[in-house]
Amino acid sequence: MGFIKKLVNFLRDQRGSAFIENGLWIIVVVLLVAGAGYALASQGVKPKLEAIQNAISSVVVPNIGQ
Repeated sequence: MGFIKKLVNFLRDQRGSAFIENGLWIIVVVLLVAGAGYALASQGVKPKLEAIQNAISSVVVPNIGQ
């Protein structure tokens, strides 16, 4: 009888639920920010950096002084 009473009291206890809920919200926000950062890096920044790299590599440097 003591075990069942302790189990019922444990299930009714609300302490710590706000901590867990806030932790879950933090996890959701971190995942959203990471997903947005990945999307920005792969679709927004990467093509621009590749275009700059191609433009720089296509520049002809004259051979001066030889």
